[in-house]
Amino acid sequence: MIETMVNWAGQSSTAWWVLSVAVFFILIEAIRTSADVFWADMVEDED
Repeated sequence: MIETMVNWAGQSSTAWWVLSVAVFFILIEAIRTSADVFWADMVEDED
């Protein structure tokens, strides 16, 4: 079991998958927490 995990972690594609997942979660969190900044111009009513 441990040998299988070490072999999986040693592959170069594993690093890219981990990086991709981390970027995805960071982007989702950034969009969620700063929605007012990103979408303020689109949702403001001009009176």
